[in-house]
Amino acid sequence: MSRRSIHCLVAVLAALMLSSAVAMAAPTEEGSLEFGPYIGWVKWDDYGRFQPGNSVLYGARFGGFFTSHLSAEASYQENLAETGGGQDFVLNSIRVNALWNFLPGNMVRPFVTIGADYDSLEVEDFRDQHDMAGNVGGGVRVILNDFAGLRFDARYVYHRLERGFLEDQANIELLGGISFMPFGGPPKDTDGDGVRDSKDKCPDTPHGAIVDEHGCPKDSDGDGVLDGLDACPDTPKGCPVDARGCPLDSDGDGVIDCLDKCADTPHGAKVDANGCPTDADGDGVWDGIDTCPDTPKGCRVDAKGCPLDSDGDGVIDCKDKCPDTPAGTKVDADGCPIKVVAPVFPEGKKELVLQGVYFDTDKWDITEGSKAVLDRVAVSLKDNPDTKVEIGGHTDSSGPDKHNLDLSEKRAHAVRDYLISQGVPESQLTWKGYGETKPVADNKTKEGRAQNRRTEMTKIE
Repeated sequence: MSRRSIHCLVAVLAALMLSSAVAMAAPTEEGSLEFGPYIGWVKWDDYGRFQPGNSVLYGARFGGFFTSHLSAEASYQENLAETGGGQDFVLNSIRVNALWNFLPGNMVRPFVTIGADYDSLEVEDFRDQHDMAGNVGGGVRVILNDFAGLRFDARYVYHRLERGFLEDQANIELLGGISFMPFGGPPKDTDGDGVRDSKDKCPDTPHGAIVDEHGCPKDSDGDGVLDGLDACPDTPKGCPVDARGCPLDSDGDGVIDCLDKCADTPHGAKVDANGCPTDADGDGVWDGIDTCPDTPKGCRVDAKGCPLDSDGDGVIDCKDKCPDTPAGTKVDADGCPIKVVAPVFPEGKKELVLQGVYFDTDKWDITEGSKAVLDRVAVSLKDNPDTKVEIGGHTDSSGPDKHNLDLSEKRAHAVRDYLISQGVPESQLTWKGYGETKPVADNKTKEGRAQNRRTEMTKIE
C-alpha cells in the first residue's frame, strides 16, 4: 500500500470515529452530521529552492455537531503543484478542526474554526517530509434544503517543515464545496415558536407566545393570557384581566379591582393603597375633587370643598365674627366692618386751632362747652395712634408778659390733662405756653385780641 493510500485510510478512520462519537453524544438535532467534497485554491509562501506555483487542492470532510453551535470535523486534502524547477510538489494533509457556528437554524450560517494538521510533503527527487501544522479560518454555510448546502472556507495554514527543508511554511487556502447535512437543514417549525415540528407537542401555538422545551405556551401568572402575548406578565393570582393580560381597574383609580376595597371611587378622587378615597382636610369632599384642600377643620363647605362665605365679605363663615355684614362693606380679618377714622388735621395742615375751647377770664379750668370739642379731638387722636401733637396755649397782649406766659402754660396743661382723662395716650401729647409771643391778629382791636386768645394743636413730625 502506498504512503498516500495509508494517509487516506487514516483520514477516513478518524472521521468515522469522530462522527460516531458525536452521534452517540447528541442523538437529537445537535447530533447532525456533515460530510462532502471540496476544492480550493492555494497561495503558497516562498519555499526557497522548492518554490511551488499557486495551485489547486481537493479533499473531503466528515464531521458532526456536539451542540447547535459547536461542531468538529476531520478532513483529508491533497495539494498538487510544481516547483520552479519542474519537480512535482505534493502536500497531503489530515486535519482535525473544531468549529463555532453562528445563527443555527438560519439559511446562512457563518462559522469560525481552528485545528491541527498532519502533513506529508513529497517533492520529486527529494525525500518525503512529515510534520505537524495548524490552521485557523472562517467561512459560511448556505443551506439549500433539509439535506444539502454550499460551504465556503478561508484558511491560514502554518506548516512546521524543519527537517530537511530547514524552514517553516505558511499558505492561504480558499475552499468551496458541497455539504451534505442529514437533519442539519432549516428546521420545520409550522407555528414559528422555535421548536421543530418533530418535537413540538403544541403545534398550534399562537405567534409570539413564549414556549417551553416541548413547544407548549407558558402562562407564568396564570391569568389565561400566554407569556409573550401578556402585556402584564406579573398579574397577581386570581385577578381578572383584559385581553392584553392586564388587571382590570373598573373605577380608574390606579388600584386594580382585585385589590380595591372601594370599587366605586368617583373619577378624579385620590385614593390610598386600598383604593379608598382620602379626605385630608376632613370636609367631606374627596382629595383630587376638593378645589380647596386646606379648609380649616369644622368649616362648612360647598360641593367643591371650599368654605362658605354667606355675606360675601371675603371672610369665611367659620372665621367671620360679623356674619351679616352688608354687601360692599369693608371688613377686617374678623369679618367686621372697618371703622373709618377721621384725620386729626385737615389735609396739608400741621396746626389746628381748637375752635370752641374757651376759658373764663384769668382762669384755666376747662368749661363745659369746651369739653364737647375736646371729646371729639380725643376720639380722633385715639383713632390715629401714630399722630403726636403739641398743645400750645396763647394770650393777647393785655397784662404783664410774665403773667400771660404763666396763664398760657396752665391752660395748655389743662387741655392736655383733659385729653389724657378721655383715653388719649400720654405719649401722644406734649404741651407748652407761648403767652403773647405768637399773635395771629392785631392786639390793638377787640377782634384781634379775641383771635390771639387761643389754644392750638400742632402736629409733631
